[in-house]
Amino acid sequence: MDRMLALAAVLAVGCSGVKEDRQGCARSADCPAGEYCASTPDGAVCWPDAQPPAVSGVAVTCGPPCLRDGTLRVEATVADDHEVGEVAVALDLDPSRAVPMARAGGRWVAQVPLEGYPFPAFERAVVATVTARDGARNASIPVDVPAQTVTRLRWAQAAEIGATVALSPPAVDDVGTVVLGGSNGKVYRFDASGLPVGEPVQLPGGAAGTPAAAANAAWIGTQAGNLYAVDDSGGLSLADCSPGEPLAGPPVLIGAWAVIGSQAGVIVVADTSGFCNQTSVLGPVTSPLAVTGAGYVMAVSSGSVLKFALPTSGVLRSEWTGVGSPLPPRVGDAVAQPFASDAGGSIWTVAQNGSLNRTDADATTTTVATVPVGSSGPIVLADGSVVIGSGAGLLQRFSTAGAPPWTESEALNGVPAIPLALAGERPALLVPTSTGRLYAVDADDGKIAWSVKLSATGQALQPANVHGAPGAATSTAYVAGADGKLYAVIVDGQLDRAAPWPKAFHDPRNTGNAGALP
Repeated sequence: MDRMLALAAVLAVGCSGVKEDRQGCARSADCPAGEYCASTPDGAVCWPDAQPPAVSGVAVTCGPPCLRDGTLRVEATVADDHEVGEVAVALDLDPSRAVPMARAGGRWVAQVPLEGYPFPAFERAVVATVTARDGARNASIPVDVPAQTVTRLRWAQAAEIGATVALSPPAVDDVGTVVLGGSNGKVYRFDASGLPVGEPVQLPGGAAGTPAAAANAAWIGTQAGNLYAVDDSGGLSLADCSPGEPLAGPPVLIGAWAVIGSQAGVIVVADTSGFCNQTSVLGPVTSPLAVTGAGYVMAVSSGSVLKFALPTSGVLRSEWTGVGSPLPPRVGDAVAQPFASDAGGSIWTVAQNGSLNRTDADATTTTVATVPVGSSGPIVLADGSVVIGSGAGLLQRFSTAGAPPWTESEALNGVPAIPLALAGERPALLVPTSTGRLYAVDADDGKIAWSVKLSATGQALQPANVHGAPGAATSTAYVAGADGKLYAVIVDGQLDRAAPWPKAFHDPRNTGNAGALP
């Protein structure tokens, strides 16, 4: 106040001389640092100001919960004896990035979207700092906003209240509905907010397997060997040639067809119109099928790789018979883990004896490596390299076209499930494990970016799925567990669409079809 009275006195005495002694200005930005544009009876002039503004009443709101893709609302009161020039807030996630605050009545306010910041953690406290400058560019003392805990966990939902139902890997349809099978034979559906979509659908015949989401129905097999289409209203349609022995799901989807193998030694082709056909094979089929980019249906039966065409009749035609074509190649042992197809149409399998094999389109089979028993099935990345979850408790990366960027990730807690490849500013591999943990592993160097124990009881998690808007900075991963819960986790980036086979069962709908868009 004393400074203001002194300035007023100076301006009042000999005002006609102020303009001559001081630089004229239209705004404070025209003045040198340490001066602001003061209004006088003789015009606007640059006037010294050494007193910085004061920030007070800082507050922040977010959530609850405050999500990794949420927004911090920061408010503050700023006082200055002459003129507040600018007010900004910075987060400790990136202190170099200042977000301007705008005047709203007697307060200054900013909305700060979190998804644009790096977030190398599953959950952490985030501190915002408010700084003001006056017209003379004097900076206030920075004031920290009370820390906000930001988390990637969007929600966790139990399939059954009061009961533990082991859940299958989820499928996600085109509108974002998550579909899962339960060990109690029920099919569960949840929307993006975690709310149930309709009532669970009870399937006759034992545990429900992993679903695949078609246009208007989810295809799902049971432990008793029945293949069902479950429509959006919960209606059931049974494939009438179901083999009656366990099915290796999810079914692969080719146009209107759903195709699945069985331990009965047959492959079933069905559609929702009532068509159903069986093709006998060499022996039990214990792993899900896969469809190459060229449209061939690939299966493994009794340690041999089988290749089929699927004509419009819906009856599979064997391409490798040994008569005018190659014999079905051997991969050394039975295959129970899901396999993958690369950009060239080769099939990558992990046999129960640990052989990692690549079978080319001409039936040539090469053992690329021997991995620990209990390893997961593979995914294929954009550079053509292959990643598996090793039974030794880490990720392994292989390439037949030169050395990959790394061969082993940092050690993980538990045996990894099939990873999921995320593309974004920091490409990552999302890895659930047998001990209920979820890891984000840096795809460039194999180091752990963040991790969390999702299952409080440490029960195994299934391979993850993901859904998000194309081009968005973040998406939502869905991870189901033997603890009966579905977890929705915010991850950075999107499913890597440049990868030929970026996740278990290829794409969010679990089509198992390399020709389907991820």
